Amino acid sequence: MFAIRSAVIPVLASFVFAGCTHLPATQPVKPEVLGALQPVEVKVGITQAELYAAFVRSNAAATGAAACGAVPGLGILLAAACGGAMGAVDASVNATRAKAAEESVRPLKDELVDVNFDQLMRESLTQSLQSVPNMQLADVAVTKTVTTEAYEKTFKGSTSNAVMFINLDYHLSPDFSTLEVSARGLIYPRGATARKAAKLPTALSATPSEPALALQNATYRSNIIYRAKHPASGDDATKNIAAWKADNARLLKVALLDGIAQSTALLASDLQSKHPIYAAATANVDTPLGLKANLVSQRNTGKLLRYPDGSLYFDAALANVAAAAPAVVAASPATPSADAAAPAAAVSAVQAVADTAAK
Repeated sequence: MFAIRSAVIPVLASFVFAGCTHLPATQPVKPEVLGALQPVEVKVGITQAELYAAFVRSNAAATGAAACGAVPGLGILLAAACGGAMGAVDASVNATRAKAAEESVRPLKDELVDVNFDQLMRESLTQSLQSVPNMQLADVAVTKTVTTEAYEKTFKGSTSNAVMFINLDYHLSPDFSTLEVSARGLIYPRGATARKAAKLPTALSATPSEPALALQNATYRSNIIYRAKHPASGDDATKNIAAWKADNARLLKVALLDGIAQSTALLASDLQSKHPIYAAATANVDTPLGLKANLVSQRNTGKLLRYPDGSLYFDAALANVAAAAPAVVAASPATPSADAAAPAAAVSAVQAVADTAAK
């Protein structure tokens, strides 16, 4: 059975979780609060096993479905408000579209068979978070079970002062022109010291009206999205697939490794509040949805934008990224340890650039 994937980008959606509405996608954490949260247990949620392609969801039976079709990877932590259940017609159409997308992207999945996304992302996240001053990591573990029940169990059973949940996703756009890697994270204070610093009741709530992981109880929220469009892409999806597959899918591997490095480095930088919040007065960059975003930084490998809901989008200039990429990505990595070499080395460079651009 194919999972239903949506191509809707919820940059202005009012996110809800456990009954909490009208909260922005991002919320910075004050340095003094971050210090009180240590040590932090990190749970990395990656539900997918391999690359997939998003597709345009049918909304024939639910006109409000577009508003609730969250980009894959948000999971339980940033799920948009849903306007109604999809009808049988929609379900059938979506199943057909999902199957077609799955079949189309199969040649690219085969090219990535030796790329261990889970391990690469965990190692890159660990290195990036360790670069944050005074950050103490109790544990960084990947989970495939991204559900409310599982996350609440992790949170309540933790012995750390706080728990950070990071949901990850990577997929191709519906027209196969663009690879997207996303990292969406929240930190929940758990210990008495951490909760006091975050101005929360010392005791954890256990009532259905205020679940432990209600969004308003998260002392930090982030939404970081990396996008890399193939330089030779066009309107023909079939040709776009062929372009990604060329040269042993070198550009696809470059984009995936760069996406891992960029998203994790930006997460670490964002934790330190080095990037400005959205400001309508200085928003002068057009976005795909006709919105105006702030240009945070720009260099030859891409530009970093802050969207109205606070999300950070890094639009990569893939041709330039590939020109600077190490030769190791020209062929499929032979071992997991070799996989880690490129993103691990790239994190330091990306972090340095991000830090410089934010000053």
